[in-house]
Formats: sequence, C-alpha cells, structure tokens
Amino acid sequence: MGRFSTTIQIKNNIDRSSFINSFCDVMKKRGFVPCAEDEAALSYALAFSEGGWVTLASEDYRDNPKKAQDDLKYLADGLKTSAFSVEVVDSDFAILSLNGGDTVIVGDGSGYGIEEPSRGNRKYWEPMLADGRTWERFSETVEKSNAFVEDTLSELAVILGISPELICAECSELSDTENEVQLYFKKAEAKEKAMTLNAAFKQVFGEALEPLGFKLIKSKYPYFVRVVPGGEIIHVITLLNEPSYQRGKKCFKIFGGVATVYRDEIDLSRNPGVKNINWMRSNAHIANLTEAKYDFAYKGGFQEFLFEIDNESEMLYELRHSLDVTHKVMLPVISKAVDIYSSIECFFQMGIPLRFGKQFECLLFLKTTRYADIFINRLQKRDDEYKEKMKQHVEGYTLEGYETELRKSKEVIQREVSPIDEVFATPNVLAEYMAELERRRAINTEKFRFYGLDV
Repeated sequence: MGRFSTTIQIKNNIDRSSFINSFCDVMKKRGFVPCAEDEAALSYALAFSEGGWVTLASEDYRDNPKKAQDDLKYLADGLKTSAFSVEVVDSDFAILSLNGGDTVIVGDGSGYGIEEPSRGNRKYWEPMLADGRTWERFSETVEKSNAFVEDTLSELAVILGISPELICAECSELSDTENEVQLYFKKAEAKEKAMTLNAAFKQVFGEALEPLGFKLIKSKYPYFVRVVPGGEIIHVITLLNEPSYQRGKKCFKIFGGVATVYRDEIDLSRNPGVKNINWMRSNAHIANLTEAKYDFAYKGGFQEFLFEIDNESEMLYELRHSLDVTHKVMLPVISKAVDIYSSIECFFQMGIPLRFGKQFECLLFLKTTRYADIFINRLQKRDDEYKEKMKQHVEGYTLEGYETELRKSKEVIQREVSPIDEVFATPNVLAEYMAELERRRAINTEKFRFYGLDV
C-alpha cells in the first residue's frame, strides 16, 4: 500500500519566532488559543526549510484532507503570503493546490479518473521558485512518471526551495526533524460580556416581581408591568438612568406608577424619563408623601443609587438595595390601586395632581360615582389632623385657624366636585366625554396587547 498524506507548504519571509507568533495570531482570529498538549483540540507540526518555506502537518489531515484546504485558506490570507497543499494519493499521484485556486497534478492519476492532469499556471507558480530555478525545469519535473510520486515531489521541493524530506512528510515524520515545532490549540473561551445596568435590573427585579404578577414587556426600555384583573389598570415599575454628579460612578433611580386604560396617552416604548415621568414617581418622592420610613441618599429630594463604573458586584448590591426600598415604599402604594376609585386615591397619594377640566384631561372621575368621596375623605383627614394638634395645644393651631381650614375644605370640595356634577347633569356633554374615554380604552388596550400583556 502506498503513501497517503497531506501537508501545507507556506512561503515564509520572516524569522522563525515571528512566524510562530503570526501563526498563533491567525489561530486566535479563528477562535483558538495556544495551550498545553493535554488540553489541545488542534495540534500542528511545523518544520522550517532553509529556502524560506514552512511545512505544516496535522494528524487530522490524513483522514480529512478538506481540513487542510480550510487551513490553507485561513493561513495564506491571515499571514498574507502564498501557500499550497500537497495531497499524496497511494504514492501514485499528488495534487498541489495553491491558495489562489490553481492546481498541479503530479504523477499518474488515471486510475482515479484523471486523464488530463493540470500542470499549473506559470504566473502563479513561477514567483515561488527558488533562486536560479526556471519554470521550464518545474514543468519538466511535474510531467515525470516515477514509480513513486514521492520521488517526483522531492525533485519539485528542491526547485521550490523546500527541504525534500518535508514536502510530503506526515506529522509523525516531521517530529524527527531538527527544525520542527509542535503547536497546540484549544477553543478560546467566549468572553463574558460585562453585565449592563438594564440587564442587571431585569435579573434582580424580575426574580422578585414576576412572582407578584409583573411581566417584562416588549420594549427597548425595562418596564415591568402588572395588569389588574379586569384589564383597566396597570402597575408599572422601571429603571431610570440618571447623570451622576460623582466622577467614576453611574446613577439610577427606580420609578413606578399606576396607569389606567382611560389615560390620554400611555407610551412604554419610550425612555421613562422622557415621556412617562409625569405619571410615575421615585421611591423617595413617594416616601416623602406617605408614612413610609426608609434611609435614603438624596439629591434635590430624589433618591439616587450610585455605583462604581465597571464594578458589577457594587451595581448588583445597589440594585438589591433599591429592590428592598421598592418593596417597602412603592409596592404598598401602587398595589392598592385595584379599581378606578383606589387608582385615583393612589394618584393623590403619589403627588400626581388631578383636576377635572374641559380638555378631555383627568376624565377618570367620570368612571366612578364615588368621586366626591375622594375629595371629602382627603380634606377630612387634613382637618382632623389640624383639630388634634389644636387639642394638644400645639403652637399656631387655634380654633379660629381650625374654622378657617373647614371653610377652605368646603371651598375645595365645591370647586372640584361641581364641574363633575355639572357634566353628569348635561347628557350631551357626558356622552361626549364617555365616548372619549372609550376611544382611549380601545387604543390603550391594543397597546397593552402589543407590549405582550394579557388583557
């Protein structure tokens, strides 16, 4: 049985050390890095000829000559040089394939269906000949019919400047040569991308909010949304990136709010700080208006969470801290909004002003018959607090002041409730407003479905 082997011959114009470094750089671009022999996924034997060539062999080439063709392309392109493969078939013939695509058939391939063998294009092969060697000599040698094609290849090697014993040597044979080098490579480990603030927010808050019925919607921005049964009301929690006033740090706030399908516009495809800030509030803002108690870091009355840039562990710590704040401050407030009446109460509690007007704004009062109670209850609480302080003889709280507060409360109720009463008493106006509310409901319901919410 004759020889079956495949090698790659690479034209080399640099020193041995530089070539090895360049070879390793090409392999890195292919996703492989140098390693120890026992870790190797790929291994190569390289042998250096004095004529300026490097012979490359691999145990994989014998059973898979196509792999040699793949390596040939990558190496020739990556090293910016000429190279060709030499595939010996049963010692009868050999195929020399240039990285540019041209081929030379050496020996007798008739038994394999090769009747008119290619002898190569002069313009591709002549530039690779050794000094003093001619194209005519190359062509004459290619056409020789030696009993073993290895003999013809040895003659061609001399014409090219390749050491004769290397041109068709197998990997194990190269290891016996003086100028041989073994290189081993393993698959490069994929670099883990640094976790972004948005991705970390989704991870930390998602684990806590999803069991509570929240869902991360389809949006460029990280909104967690919970639909209240009935489909009229949603609870929203999101993250807002803020400019940091401390060099080297990043800053964020947690914002949240309640929205109903009757709102004039709900756009969760936009940055919360650009479009939705008018109906959302931060934890610190809510805490200032409620009885929630928590330690905050303030900037202008609003809470910030700061962490060192590129410090993932500190970022995660601050997110978990902000989640704890959200559990204690924001969630108890927005979770009470389960119908229209309690949603309006929530808006007042979060400091979101609602005043009934004629420009189709704040029409939510028309969806509940308890609209008067909202104002009466809130003002009653304020009056009761004043009365209690007056009884405790707190300085500045007098009977005259209490009576003044009562008159103010009546004026507020009259001012806020009368316009709503007037609409209910005017059928054509009420019908107009109700039609507007249903129009909003249809638009916003469709938006909720687009965001991936079940309504």
